[in-house]
Amino acid sequence: MIHNRYLPVWLHRACCGGLGAAAFAGLGSIWVGEPSGTWGYFVSRCLMWGSVPAGIVLACIAPRFSIVEGLAGGEGYDELHDPNEKKTPD
Repeated sequence: MIHNRYLPVWLHRACCGGLGAAAFAGLGSIWVGEPSGTWGYFVSRCLMWGSVPAGIVLACIAPRFSIVEGLAGGEGYDELHDPNEKKTPD
């Protein structure tokens, strides 16, 4: 029995973009309580505002560089091939 365990393309892109945006926002939340005018406040605001564009960019480049597949490490992904296909040595 063949199982297709790959995510649909749109869901894969959404997960990559969402995970990247969440990571940027999470890093930005470290210095949220800093007083205005300090470097921590500035870095926090840049990371928070930059999380949305970073998520969009990561969603666009998901076919080439996948955060989600990289975290999974290739586990749980079955290769789909024709059982009658002749295997060639690598």
